[in-house]
Amino acid sequence: MNSPLVKVFTALVVILLLVPVVPHLLPKPKTFARAKAAFEKAGLDIADYREVTPGLEAVAQVSMTIGDASVDIYQYGDEGKIVRNLEYQKKDAGTAIVEAWGLADALGAAKPKEVPQRTARKGMLMLIATGEDTALLDRIRDAFRGM
Repeated sequence: MNSPLVKVFTALVVILLLVPVVPHLLPKPKTFARAKAAFEKAGLDIADYREVTPGLEAVAQVSMTIGDASVDIYQYGDEGKIVRNLEYQKKDAGTAIVEAWGLADALGAAKPKEVPQRTARKGMLMLIATGEDTALLDRIRDAFRGM
């Protein structure tokens, strides 16, 4: 029973049994279509869905409007670029200190109007949602993360 022929035959049987199962175990690729389907499944009305010229070092980009929020989804081909651009969306330490200490007010500078923004990453896709309704922005971000 320890002959090489039995081992080869057993290995072939195991491989043939696993071939139909393996594709179901692999994660589905993250695509713009899946993101759009996730928004629709969450009950968010998508308007003005269009592919635009990519920005922020992205390979591809779609832009849409959900309610009164502007939503951009960027697709990257490089892990470093998506991490860098996701970090750029966060408030830098200098701005946070100026705001916390009220330095701009003390110097008489004009206050910038901050528009609420939510960012998220899923695989090689990055979402930036901007709008006044923070509850809507949270729903958009949660739908994107759940796709």
